[in-house]
Amino acid sequence: GLQAAISEAAAEAVKAQDIEAQAEREEYQQESAASHIDAFIGAIDESINTPAIPTGFSGLDTLLEGGLYEGLYIIGAISSLGKTTFALQIADQVAAGGHDVIIFSLEMARYELMAKSISRLTYKLTLERELSSRNAKTTRGITTGKRYADYSDAEIQLIEAASGRYREKISGRVWIKEGMGDIGAADIREAAEKHIRITGHKPVILLDYLQIIAPNEIRATDKQNTDKAVLELKRLSRDYKIPVIGISSFNRENYTAPVNMAAFKESGAIEYSSDVLIGLQYTGMDYEEGEADKAREKRIRKLFKENDQAAKEGGGVAIDLKILKNRNGGRGIAMLTFYPMFNYFTEYEAKEKPAIPRF
Repeated sequence: GLQAAISEAAAEAVKAQDIEAQAEREEYQQESAASHIDAFIGAIDESINTPAIPTGFSGLDTLLEGGLYEGLYIIGAISSLGKTTFALQIADQVAAGGHDVIIFSLEMARYELMAKSISRLTYKLTLERELSSRNAKTTRGITTGKRYADYSDAEIQLIEAASGRYREKISGRVWIKEGMGDIGAADIREAAEKHIRITGHKPVILLDYLQIIAPNEIRATDKQNTDKAVLELKRLSRDYKIPVIGISSFNRENYTAPVNMAAFKESGAIEYSSDVLIGLQYTGMDYEEGEADKAREKRIRKLFKENDQAAKEGGGVAIDLKILKNRNGGRGIAMLTFYPMFNYFTEYEAKEKPAIPRF
């Protein structure tokens, strides 16, 4: 009677516990590496079809072992050294190579970025056509309509040719989203997901710049907000298997020091979560052996002054691109020449042709 029913119920309970324990064991076993090995092999096979995306700078591509892969890339430099210009040129060169790019511009307006690209192309065309660089145009020279009345036919033709090249080779693969302080990490993720859903293409994401991304938590400190943004961007790169490039400003006290990890503003996460950390500096910023502090200070002041003068006159300044951290590759330096007036970077005595045209 009653005792039999109780012992039967107890046996059922034990059986249920055993089944539950077995299910839990099986579920836990699913987390072992063994159960992921097929997916891992599959991912390797899939990666054959998703090779690195060349940046268009052959020196940088060599350092990155072919170009951009899935991961978080952070580019930092002091202001006026051309971080936005450099990242924008990479974006345009990636687009010219046939890959989609979404640019989140949190500081500059969409038209300003487009004008930077066209300005660069006017300068590049003067080099290609062996024309005087005096015909090339600054960003303002492109955007200020009333100046056009004073331009010569040659200047107008140059602007039209540059605009035509931008339209034909670049613009169809570049999406620029502007947002002054109202774009957060969740918006970036949503935009990436939508782009993949609608176009079927995985975009390269560029964020300009990290420190002004909309805060996740109003009451959090700047450091906490930047850390959170970096972690979210890292997760985004991993979830969608895409390159995400974030631009970072530098701490003020690092302006006269050689570019280093400590310079990356307000964040420990930049150092730890980035896959590749890139710093730009003027060539000549490194410490010289046996140089006294006073002598260095004087030399660096002179270097800044000379570079400033060269930039004002439309000349080029020598830039070191330093790979400070590379999770899956080596570190090293690529040398560039930057023409600030015309928003143009070129490789310093590049030994070989880049894989794709430099735009």
